Parts: sequence; C-alpha cells; structure tokens
Amino acid sequence: MTNKNLVLTTTNLPMYSIQTFFKSYIIVAGGGGSSKTGITNGFEIYKISKSGKSVTMTKVINQDSGPHVIMNSYTFTHGNSVYIAANENEKCRQYLAQVIIEPTFNNGKASKELKFKISTESSLVTDFHDEESLQRIVKVNLTGNLMVTGGADGCIRLWEFPLKETSDMKPLKEYKGHTKEIDDIDISANSMFIVSVAKDGNAFHWNTSNNAKTSLVHPNNIKQTFKRCKFGIINKQLFNIYTIANRANQKSYLQRWSNENKLLYEFQYSEPTSALAVREDGFYIAVGTMFSGTVSIHEAHNLKLIYNVKQAHAMFVTGLEFLSKDLMPEMNASVLSISVDNRICLHNVPIKPLKPFWKMLLIMHFILLVIYIIIFNLGIN
Repeated sequence: MTNKNLVLTTTNLPMYSIQTFFKSYIIVAGGGGSSKTGITNGFEIYKISKSGKSVTMTKVINQDSGPHVIMNSYTFTHGNSVYIAANENEKCRQYLAQVIIEPTFNNGKASKELKFKISTESSLVTDFHDEESLQRIVKVNLTGNLMVTGGADGCIRLWEFPLKETSDMKPLKEYKGHTKEIDDIDISANSMFIVSVAKDGNAFHWNTSNNAKTSLVHPNNIKQTFKRCKFGIINKQLFNIYTIANRANQKSYLQRWSNENKLLYEFQYSEPTSALAVREDGFYIAVGTMFSGTVSIHEAHNLKLIYNVKQAHAMFVTGLEFLSKDLMPEMNASVLSISVDNRICLHNVPIKPLKPFWKMLLIMHFILLVIYIIIFNLGIN
C-alpha cells in the first residue's frame, strides 16, 4: 500500500481541533497555553482552493483567545452566521463569525469572497470538578439547538444552543455514570442518543428521551480504555457506534458496534490511537495514532484498511476531518489531519479508473478462448 500525504500549510499554533464548514472552509483551534512561551492561543480560519489537481489552503482570519488554549471546539453554521463553541478552562465560550461577502475580480472575472467578522460572546461554566475543573469536549447537534459538554467531573451536560446572555443558565439534562474525566462524546444525527467515553475505561450509550444508560462491553471481557467515540449513520433511525480503544502491550483497536451495543468488527493497531473521524455519510473512517503520527482510512462497513501513511505528523495526531465529496469528487475519500507539530496534512484515496471497454472486451475474449481450449482438449481425451 503506497500512500502519500500532502502538507497543505503550517499554522501559528499547535492544533487540537479541526472542523470544516461551508464545504471549503476550515477552522483549527489550539495554542501554547497560559505560560509565556510566545505561542498564541485561539483559532484560525482557512479556505481550501482547487485548480485542477492542485489543492491549496489560504488563511482568512485568526482570532486570539488570550491566555486560554482552545483544546476542544465545535462549529455550527446558520445562514451567514458561524457559531463557535470553545473551551475556556471550566467554561464554554461562544464566538460568532459573521460572514461578509465582498465582490472580487480575478483575471477580469467577477466573483465573491467571504470575510469573517469575529465577536466574542457569552460563556458559561460547564464543568464543576472540585479541584481542577476543565471542559474536555463539546459537540452541537445537527439542527443546532442543543450543545453537549463533558469534562473533568465526569458528568455529561445537555445545554440549549446557541448560548444566551444569562448568568443563571442551567443544563437541560445531566447524565452521570462516569467516575473520571470525559475523553469524548458524540450526539446522533436525530439527537436521540449520546455516546461517551472516559478515563474510567467505560463507554456508555445514553438515550436522551428516557435517560436510559447502556454500556459497550467487549464480548470477551477484555480490559480496555476507550479513547474516542463517534456515531455513524446506517439509515435515518439506526446508528453504528465507532470507538478506538487502547489495551495492554501498546496495542489498540478500531471497533464498530451495532446500535444495540454488539461488537461487530475490530481492527488492530500496533500502537495507541489518538484521533477518530467518521464521514458524514457513514462510508469511511479515519484514525490517527500516538507515537508514529500515522493516519489511516478505513471502509466503515467492515473496517478494511484502504490508506495508511506513517509519520504523517512528527507528533501524535490530535484531529481528523473529512472533506466534502462535492469539494473532492475525484476521490473516494479525502481527510485533513492536524497535530501539535503545526502542520495541516491532506490524505486522499483516489477513485480507481475503470478499464477501457476495449480492454474489458479483450479480456473476456481471452477468457472464453481459454475455456474453449480446455473443453476441446477434454473432448479429445
């Protein structure tokens, strides 16, 4: 398997979060922390452009978040407004990127270019750990009216979204079951389910209607620590759950679970994994590793490996994001990867070209000729 990745750009900040919006725009977030390292904190917006087979990435705007490194964020677009929910220690801070459309002229042709006016909006406390409170993960549902957070106190909280300018905003629901800090959460496309994993080694599947909780348990009772979790669409009402789980001897596994928490497939890695992404249509999965900075892409239905690049990053992979099929129609799958090495890399799985009709016809005639010779020789004997 000979695969290569492309470094699209390097950023001014170590990155921990990535997401696409408006199909060709990318937001990355991160930073160097509160210490005086000279490395800023915040997020940057880039535009992906294509000219033939060439893909480039251009920075549109950057936003400084002061002393607060952004370890997790989520973006939701509504019309010409882009809402960005990002952690600020124990709080969730909301930013608003208002789209400004400016006319441009390139080579005598009129076109439009998007600019963004960023404003810092309201925030609320989402984690209430007694000692070191920290929001670890945030997600927004598909319709943009609900936000889910998880943090150091091990509690998952459901909030109204977008955030409002009220000081007494309380969660709509709380889901308590984990005993240690949350590592990852995801909410299904229909908002009926939440999946969560934490440092206590547990993975829970929550029903948001009746608040019922079920566990994802390995059928062989193998001890493992779940790292990331994502929903994948089967149809409008059924969802697979995908997880990456680390075990002893530095091994880890990509796992596909049924909507009833039954383990269907496992794929083994020889090192711990750190990042997981599922394409919106549920067809492909991407995984990033800890030590070698490897990025791999799998077919979702059976976890078949179709792409693998070692040392795509100099350090562990912190985030993965699939590009829209509309943006990359000549590819089966296209994935962006990020790390604290400041690089944004592109990984492509090209569509295999079909053989020309005359070649297929020649092959068919050759096969028929071989069959005829075999039958003829059998008849003689």
